[in-house]
Amino acid sequence: MMLTLAHLPIDLITDILSRLPAKTVVCLKIVCKSWCNLISDDYFVNYRLEQSLATKSNLHYVVTVPRFYLQEYDHLPEPREQTCPVHYSADFDSLGNLRELSHPFKDCKTGTRVFGSCRGLLLLHVTDGPLLLYNPTTQTYNVLPGLPVYQDARAYGHLSYGFGYDNATRDFKCVKIMQRLFKEIGYLTCEVMVYSLRTNCWKRVPDVPCYFRSCDWGVGVLVHETLHWVGTNSDGLYEFIVAFNLRDEAFSCRPLPNFHFEPFEGLYVGMLDGCLCLLANRYPHCNVWVMKEYGVGGSWTKMFILDTLDCLIVERPVSYSLDKKRLLVKMALFKLAYHDLETKEHTDLRFADWDTCLNAHVYVENLLMLDYTEFADDIHIRKKRGKEEELEEEKEEGLKLI
Repeated sequence: MMLTLAHLPIDLITDILSRLPAKTVVCLKIVCKSWCNLISDDYFVNYRLEQSLATKSNLHYVVTVPRFYLQEYDHLPEPREQTCPVHYSADFDSLGNLRELSHPFKDCKTGTRVFGSCRGLLLLHVTDGPLLLYNPTTQTYNVLPGLPVYQDARAYGHLSYGFGYDNATRDFKCVKIMQRLFKEIGYLTCEVMVYSLRTNCWKRVPDVPCYFRSCDWGVGVLVHETLHWVGTNSDGLYEFIVAFNLRDEAFSCRPLPNFHFEPFEGLYVGMLDGCLCLLANRYPHCNVWVMKEYGVGGSWTKMFILDTLDCLIVERPVSYSLDKKRLLVKMALFKLAYHDLETKEHTDLRFADWDTCLNAHVYVENLLMLDYTEFADDIHIRKKRGKEEELEEEKEEGLKLI
C-alpha cells in the first residue's frame, strides 16, 4: 500500500514543518485544511518557536540606519534635510540580504525606534506617537493603548523602556519608566508602568528608588525573565545594576564584579549566550564580564578584553557569530562593528551605503499572528450589528411571505 501525507503521524508532520523556514510554512497552509489548522494552532506556533530558540536556528538581525528626507517648515522658504530611522531585516551572521521591514509606520517621517526584541516580537516606538508590538515574520502588529500618566509628562527628564516575556503566564510585557532627577536638592520623581499583552492594558507598579543613566535610549537588557539597567545615585558617583523581574513585577539590585577599584569611563549591561554581562570601558580597552550563574556575585568572570579604536565606547554586545570567533557589538557614535576574538581585529560595518548604524537586535522567526487591537472593539461591534441586521432582514422576509 502506497503511503500518503494523510498516513503520516501528526507528531512527525509537526516536527518536519517546524524545521522549515517561516515563509515556506505559511505557504503550506494551502496544502490541505488539516495542515492549515495545524500551522495556525497555538501549539504548533509555540512548538516551532521553542525549537528555534533551543537550536538557535531561524535567527535574523534587525538593523536600524538613518535616512534623509525633506522636512518643510512654515518659517523657512525651502525644506531642509532631516533624518529618520529605517529598519532592515538581515540574515544572521552574514548581515547580508537587507530587506526593509514593512511595519505600519515605516512611512512616518518622524521615524520609529526599536526598544526591544523578545521571542520574535519587536517593541517599536513611533516618535511623538504610540508604542506597538510588531512581528516581522508575519508582518502583524498591535498598537498599545494610550498610557495613563499620573503626573505631568513634561516634568520627566528621562525615559527608560523594557520588553520581555513572562513564561509563567505566557505573557509579553512592556515596561516604561519615567524619571526626573533634581540634582540640586537630590529629589527624584519616578513613575513605572507595565503593559500586558494578555490583558491589553497598562498598570502602575511600585517605583524604583534610583536614577537610570541614559544609554542606548534607556532600553533594559532581558536575562532570565528580568530586565536590567545601570542605576546611579543622585550625585552620579556610584553605579550599580538595577533589575526588574517580569513575574513578580518588583525591582532589586544585582551585585557588580570585583573591579579591584579599577576606574572606568562607561559601564553598560548586556547579554551574551543567555548570561548577564557587564561592559567596563576605559580607553583604549573594554573589559567584558559575564555572570556565569545568574544572581551569584561570585560567578562574575572576565571573559575577554576588546580594543576600542577611535576613542569609541562599547555600549552593548549584540551576539556572537555562529562559530563564536567574532562578536558583533554596538558602539558609541552610532557604530556597529565586528570584533575578532582571536586576532583582536576591529571591523566597522556599513548598511545601505551608511557608515552609521543606530542600533541592531537579534530576532527569531515567530508565527504568532497579532491583531491591530485599536479597532478590536469596533470590529466586534460591527460583527454584532451585522448579525442583528441579518436577523432583521430574515424577519422582514418572513413577514412578506406571510
